[in-house]
Amino acid sequence: MQSHISERISNIRSWLKENQLDALIVPHEDEYLGEYLPVHNERLQWLTGFTGSAGVAVITQEQASIFVDGRYTVQVTKQVPDSIFEYHHLIEEPFLDWIIDHLSPSSKVGFDPRLHRSLWVTHAQQKVSGKLTLCPLQNNPIDLLWQNRPVPFFSKMWLMDIKQSGQSSEEKRQAIAEILRKKQAHCALLTQSDSICWLLNIRGQDIACLPVLLTYAIIYDDASVDFFIDPQRVIDEFEHHAGAGVRICPPETLEHSLTNLQGKQVLLDPDTCNAWFSLTLQNAGVSVIHGADPCMLPKAAKNASEIAGMQACHIRDGAAMAKFLSWLDQEVAQGNMHNEATLSDQLAVFRQEDPTLLDFSFSTISAAGSNAAMCHYNHLNQPTPGQLTPNSFYLVDSGGQYTDGTTDITRTIAIGTPSPLMKQQFTLVLKGHIALASARFPQGTSGHQLDALARQHLWAHGYDFDHGTGHGVGHCLNVHEGPQRISKAPNTVALLPGMVVSNEPGYYRADQFGIRIENLELVTPVDTQGDFNALGFESLTRCPIDQRAIDLSLLNDAEIQWLNHYHQKVWDDVSPLVSGTVKEWLKQATLPITRSSF
Repeated sequence: MQSHISERISNIRSWLKENQLDALIVPHEDEYLGEYLPVHNERLQWLTGFTGSAGVAVITQEQASIFVDGRYTVQVTKQVPDSIFEYHHLIEEPFLDWIIDHLSPSSKVGFDPRLHRSLWVTHAQQKVSGKLTLCPLQNNPIDLLWQNRPVPFFSKMWLMDIKQSGQSSEEKRQAIAEILRKKQAHCALLTQSDSICWLLNIRGQDIACLPVLLTYAIIYDDASVDFFIDPQRVIDEFEHHAGAGVRICPPETLEHSLTNLQGKQVLLDPDTCNAWFSLTLQNAGVSVIHGADPCMLPKAAKNASEIAGMQACHIRDGAAMAKFLSWLDQEVAQGNMHNEATLSDQLAVFRQEDPTLLDFSFSTISAAGSNAAMCHYNHLNQPTPGQLTPNSFYLVDSGGQYTDGTTDITRTIAIGTPSPLMKQQFTLVLKGHIALASARFPQGTSGHQLDALARQHLWAHGYDFDHGTGHGVGHCLNVHEGPQRISKAPNTVALLPGMVVSNEPGYYRADQFGIRIENLELVTPVDTQGDFNALGFESLTRCPIDQRAIDLSLLNDAEIQWLNHYHQKVWDDVSPLVSGTVKEWLKQATLPITRSSF
């Protein structure tokens, strides 16, 4: 593999010389800027061997560097040869700063505008002004050099029934058109595939873990849509399903359609669309209004049918988790200390028993012992999967894409007897989880304002966790959905009824253990009999929290009451779906606890 990478770098340098460029930027992203990439768009992996989800390579005539964040500092050393590449931290040493420091002011740096956010290019051009020149490329050299490139996979379109979507495409398009008219925009360019699939009530499987068709669209202020997709991929029932006003446009007509918007006011989200769109509109003299994707907020606030689907799929997902955790306890009791791959595969088997499962919502994080201290650990990227050991924690973060919703759950499981320190840290994390799940707050509150609730008990003991507390989740769509989130980073987007967010505080002790407890929460109105209309959370996830890992002395009576109430809901909803030893396990796992229980 190293010889292939060396040859590819050499070919890139020859291409740079031929095109009178001094460097090339190669990000992980593809033209859709999504979290997940189809295999034929894994350009960074082809060039470097790196399989992580966040990274950038910079190739010059003399040097090759790869930049990754803290999740991948170990992984990159195992996958990318240090004889060819220097390793850098993506956050602590931004690649643009590195380029400025290592190249002369006369240098020309090539980048593919399709693979960078419009907002990033605007900021980057300002940053390098007078120091070097960023040159947008017409053709990506990797696309020219990549031999035996995987053939793109195009999945079958399927239609989301009105019982699942809760709202017809025509109704959604009218609502978006009203937003455009208020913004005095003639149309909006939609570049996020999940927005388009939500708008048209369709789904697909063009890409792993995200049930979408990779497409683009333009929605106009009369509620009509230009839908850029190969006509051969459109099923016969689509026209009736979508309603009047949806025009099927071959993808090759996209650029022409954009240039024809000259003289129009076009709404464009610079944070979600790639820079090629901005440059194309700019060169055509189109007037651009910068603003958020108009589908984003309506998509995030689920309607009654979508909420019902999310509730239903979480109960079925809870049954799969109960089967897995029951099986795991039996195996450990028999001395079968399986490795992370076996555990992940077995969980997949239980989920796949559900005929409504389309895919997993992300690659399962199956982390034994000290591996769980890496919060985004992936056993598939390790030379050998880790193995369960006595008196340790096992962390499993997983989820499913179902026809009626999306799940994401993390459980930390005691393997044997945890140490007092492990139980203390688990309980501090649990207290934070309960505090956030129990929150009551006025309308207009953002997730940023609630983040400290989940950290307060860790903070009181001098601990913290280095990731966000919660992300939005789509309805049979993106497991990481915006615009809402719960984190330290400022975010002014108010939490709205119908939004779904994760609640996942954690703690990670390097080389020892990792803990995370994650449920999905539905934002819902609550009656506080106070002076304002309050909102709160309803836990959607239905799976026991391991009581064997709790230090009961650290829980107060209200927290014990919350845990007992939650476990009662798990039992009531999941027990009808399981039987035999699984049902007996679930009964024991959800028994109420009291001060005398331990």
